[in-house]
Amino acid sequence: MHKRIVVAMLIVSSVLCGLSVKNASAVSSSLVLSQIQLGNAVSASNEFIEVYNNASTDTEVTNWCLYYASASSTQIGSKLGCFVPENDSLHLYLPTHTYAFAISTILATNIPSLGSDLKFAATLSGTAGHVRLLDNNNIEIDKVGWGTTAASPETLFTPTAPVEKVLSRKVIPLVSTLQDTDNNSLDFELLAPRSTYSYGSIYEVQDLCKNIAGIQTSIPAEYSVDVDDNCMPPPIDVCTNIDGLQITLPTGYEHDEDGLCQPDVCSNIEGLQMTIPTGKELDAVGNCVDHDYCPNISAIQITIPEGYHTSDQGVCLLSILPIKINEILANAAGSDNGNEFIELYNPNDTFVDLSVYQLKIGINAPKFYSFPAGSTVEPHGYISFSDDDIPFTLVNSTSQVSLVSSDNQLIDESPAYSNPADDMAWALINGIWQYTNQPTPGSSNIVSVDILDNVEEVVVGLQPCAPNQYRNPETNRCRLLVTVGSALVPCQDGQYRSETTNRCRSIASDAATLTLCNPNQERNPETNRCRLVASSNSEPTPCKEGQERNPDTNRCRNVVSSVPTAAFAVEPISDSSSGLIGWLAVGGVCLVALLYAGWEWREELLQLVRRLGAFFHW
Repeated sequence: MHKRIVVAMLIVSSVLCGLSVKNASAVSSSLVLSQIQLGNAVSASNEFIEVYNNASTDTEVTNWCLYYASASSTQIGSKLGCFVPENDSLHLYLPTHTYAFAISTILATNIPSLGSDLKFAATLSGTAGHVRLLDNNNIEIDKVGWGTTAASPETLFTPTAPVEKVLSRKVIPLVSTLQDTDNNSLDFELLAPRSTYSYGSIYEVQDLCKNIAGIQTSIPAEYSVDVDDNCMPPPIDVCTNIDGLQITLPTGYEHDEDGLCQPDVCSNIEGLQMTIPTGKELDAVGNCVDHDYCPNISAIQITIPEGYHTSDQGVCLLSILPIKINEILANAAGSDNGNEFIELYNPNDTFVDLSVYQLKIGINAPKFYSFPAGSTVEPHGYISFSDDDIPFTLVNSTSQVSLVSSDNQLIDESPAYSNPADDMAWALINGIWQYTNQPTPGSSNIVSVDILDNVEEVVVGLQPCAPNQYRNPETNRCRLLVTVGSALVPCQDGQYRSETTNRCRSIASDAATLTLCNPNQERNPETNRCRLVASSNSEPTPCKEGQERNPDTNRCRNVVSSVPTAAFAVEPISDSSSGLIGWLAVGGVCLVALLYAGWEWREELLQLVRRLGAFFHW
């Protein structure tokens, strides 16, 4: 008998233990949908949904919501209502093992005394559908699908409840939890509604420090609350090496490796920069940027480009060799086209490429001209360019020629020439700019020479000078004789008296400053200029009829008549025909002279006409 009792107790204990273990595994650790009423005999809209906290601790339900979806839907459906606090600082909690109760507005109207935690518009289907509970992150906490057509229940649908029944989650015996196996067909049963339902268990918790993670039901020690309900920690001096309390890092400072605040000279560069890094400089707003060695060249040059050098003004200039302007012919005899030229001289020991040089011609409004492609000058050589080579214009009045680099450096510049005569070149001779009647394009310059061969001298009758005068051989004018009382002091040794100034001059000094004449020339003792040496075997050209050779100058001159002076004036003889011819000849000569002058000064005349036209138009 005792054995039977023991065996029976063991069997019952085993069954009870087996049931207990099975039910324990079906307990949810969170909230579950405990009951759903789809309507009742009074109204199909008398609906309610009950939520139970199956967890062993209070659970926050702030902004948790109930959703309804039709039988065919697999989505969360439409929102029925949410547990929403009055403000952001409040949090809603459902205590452990308590209920939250949501009812339809129709049910609340039909039973005014029925309280609830949430109201929703009646919409639950009496045949099939789904109700879901989602947290504030839209994560599904629990779901119930009823009716045979429910498309998305938990595992398997629960049967539809008739009007006198509700869908009720099963209770696990001996514990205060409800069954949740995630299978609606196993977890729910059809029961009659309870006579009473609990509501109002949800309570509020105010978070006093919204800026601190978690819920702070009290202000932390030594913290203070600002106007935005943020809890601020006690101030910390982030710069212990600076006088006064520094709550934040001052502008323009960074922490060094020891945690001290140091001035950061480059706020735009990450990390502490106590000095400006090499190759950097401060810009106008205080940022450290790459140092531009060539601000006059586009883009930043962190080094001086090859072929450049820096000037005293801090800009980069082309490193180019010096070239000299050596000779300019602006007024060629006859037509200027193709006969005007500019000559350059290369004083360097290497070839010079002219591709980085330009001619600048003019004074008030200069024009720039590039050299022909491939132009070079040999070492210590000359090169000339005519107006056929380069389409420049050299006016016959006054102008100037400069040589510049492609970056507008002035390499060389000639003095301005002024109204040069025909074929008179403006040339640099022995370091001095002067006119010469010996143009030498492409070679070294030479001084002007006097050409004396075959020059005929026309001797005209001169009025005799007064008894106390004599004729100056240079000016052919009469001048007073020097009297004894005004005798000149003799010049010192090594000096001579200048016939032009009547002053003493140094013979050695004059000899040192005179330019040597060319091999085929000699210096004229009267004019001190170089002249061609006449051949020793040449004979002078015979003088014309009515002329004689002057023994002093070896030139031809008219024979002076020996007719005595008449006591009366010569009566003029009228010859109308010869007078007319003379006037016509004079007019023709003047017309030719005017036409030639107009052609030579055509550029200046055009500018004058434009200025007069602009003046009278105004």
